[in-house]
Amino acid sequence: MDTNNIKNTLIKRLTFLRKAYESNLKLVVDTFDDEAIHDLRVSLRRIQALVSYIDEICNENISLNLLKDIKIRIKKFNKLRDTQVQIQFLIKQIKKFTEIVDLLVFLKKSEKKQIKKLKKALNLPDFDLSGDFFFYQTKLQQTSCLNLIQMDDIIKNAQNSLNELKTFIAMVEKGKYETYHKTRIKLKKFRYIIETIEEIILSPNEKLKKVQNLQTILGEIQDFTVLLSLIDNFCQRENIEVSKFADFVEFVQQKREEKEQEFWNNIEILEFWDNFLMNY
Repeated sequence: MDTNNIKNTLIKRLTFLRKAYESNLKLVVDTFDDEAIHDLRVSLRRIQALVSYIDEICNENISLNLLKDIKIRIKKFNKLRDTQVQIQFLIKQIKKFTEIVDLLVFLKKSEKKQIKKLKKALNLPDFDLSGDFFFYQTKLQQTSCLNLIQMDDIIKNAQNSLNELKTFIAMVEKGKYETYHKTRIKLKKFRYIIETIEEIILSPNEKLKKVQNLQTILGEIQDFTVLLSLIDNFCQRENIEVSKFADFVEFVQQKREEKEQEFWNNIEILEFWDNFLMNY
């Protein structure tokens, strides 16, 4: 693919992501559905990844403060998304572990407060970044940097991200869940880079889905870790003995260990990407 097509492909992707963001934001405002919130955060992360990618590959700060503004918006939804994930999991387990009822009630109250707070934020005139994204796209079309990007630059950037990811995987220790979380951050970056350039390098969609699945597994490990910490904090807050949740805690720990094993069982997908990029 020549440089002009590379530029057009990146701008085309930005247009697609910008429209997805606008659609998802409207859905969140209308429904505040947990799936809509998830989709909005994903659309923001994908735009963030694309903007960051262009800054990195152009070696200049074209985006100015846009990345900071996106990060602030994502952060506003993080706590609510975590709460809703925990609520969904507890609801599925409540028949088996009736002792978690009080914890579920606590989370539902917390969710209500967070939604009320976020609704106020969403109504502020400076929350919506649609205009900022459109302005950025207009500026991007005029910059000379994208006209200079070569395929070698594209491949080298992806390889560097994959190598960084492999370094973090090598430092993962069983039972040290912060190492899985750090690895997930690097995996997420690699996945979004490949998504950004998938039309340019003609990446196999099924192989990209396997990377996404690996990220999901690491996300579930983190969700279980957050839930266990939440139980400890809830017990301290309510002056409850942690032993009340002993059976449920053991169940969650077991599920987390299963996800650890699932991660290692699926790690070979990165070998494909190593070879794919090396032989491009």
